Amino acid sequence: MKTIHFPRWVEVLEASDLPAHERESFKVTLRWYLSWCHQNSVGCHVESARNFIDWAQGAKQAKDWAVERWKTAIRWFFQTAKQQTGEVNRSLNDTDGERMDAGSEDERRILSEMRRRGLALRTERSYMRHFRDFMKRGRLRSARDIRAEDLKAYLDYLAMNRAVASSTQKQALNALVFVAREVFEIELGEIGDFVRAKNRKRIPVVMSKAETRRFFSQMEGEKSLMSKLQYAGGLRVSELMRLRVKDLDLERNQVVVRGGKGDKDRVAPLSEKLIDSLRMHLSKVRELFEQDLQADLPGVYLPEALSRKYTNAGREWRWQWLWPSRVISTDPRSGLRRRHHVLDKAYQDAVRQAGIKAGLNKRVTSHTLRHSFATHLLEDGVDIRTVQDLLGHKSVETTQIYLHVMRKPGAGVRSPLDSL
Repeated sequence: MKTIHFPRWVEVLEASDLPAHERESFKVTLRWYLSWCHQNSVGCHVESARNFIDWAQGAKQAKDWAVERWKTAIRWFFQTAKQQTGEVNRSLNDTDGERMDAGSEDERRILSEMRRRGLALRTERSYMRHFRDFMKRGRLRSARDIRAEDLKAYLDYLAMNRAVASSTQKQALNALVFVAREVFEIELGEIGDFVRAKNRKRIPVVMSKAETRRFFSQMEGEKSLMSKLQYAGGLRVSELMRLRVKDLDLERNQVVVRGGKGDKDRVAPLSEKLIDSLRMHLSKVRELFEQDLQADLPGVYLPEALSRKYTNAGREWRWQWLWPSRVISTDPRSGLRRRHHVLDKAYQDAVRQAGIKAGLNKRVTSHTLRHSFATHLLEDGVDIRTVQDLLGHKSVETTQIYLHVMRKPGAGVRSPLDSL
């Protein structure tokens, strides 16, 4: 782990073109971080920075905006230190809040190939995570040493020792086959008959309509609007976070979900009750957008093909994030300082806390809102094929799981105890 030595950071910070209030904020955070490193006898490196953020967030019960402000200061420290010493820049963490640095030559080659093929950022992270775990577990020194028997042993280990879900095992298989065949051109041949992880069927956690009303009564501010929009359209949390201004059709009461699971688009319903609140929210987002234009910031992130074809689209109003972050952050791919959408962690924490405050005797997560959306539609008599389309499920079998948690499953079967 490379330790950063940057004794002149205050001098460099004072000479920077950052606003005065931001320089002072950076000083407070960096002195706090450096003091923490000294007290814990650790160096200034990526791992200690991540540990510090985790510790500080828990110790201060910090809000999302405060955590992002700390991260921004430490990113500046690391990036400026490496620029001063002429070292290769490495991101502290990516826009979804998780580290995504490619340390070894093998990792840089894998990351380069994934970027060339336009894989999603989440896919990049998961593939790299599986690769690192595989190399560590197999004690391999180079990706060129990967053999089919190593892969089989790792898949057996995931199923038998870690008891992972079948989807996790399949993802690991896809990641390692991609690395071997597509990146390093290794012909694996037959992997062999590895132990298959069990495909467990779980009944989803669903709130009743009364519980849903109690839950919403505990949500506040922007998070309340986000949760109601998620429930109203049955959105996945990733789909909710990535909504842009143009995806709202307030005249037709629709939300267009673009690039959902499987890279599929679909149309989701939008409740009339949310129209006025969304118009007010959009006016606040517009103010941030105007500030960014005046500050001459780069436009919001766009997929590479779109950004090449429409070079200024990221600075157009319709492409702005519906839920923009209150702070400017560094794009891990381009290195540009721009406004990203909010991180899902703060939203998910708010959802969890609202479920506790509402006194619900079940574990409420953001996905519970999607489950409840589907179940309530079926209870209201909407046919299952329609619900399948609204959820974006590839197979109706996936949607059928909600039949097991309906208030009146099947044909309204009553317990025999009721007739005694």
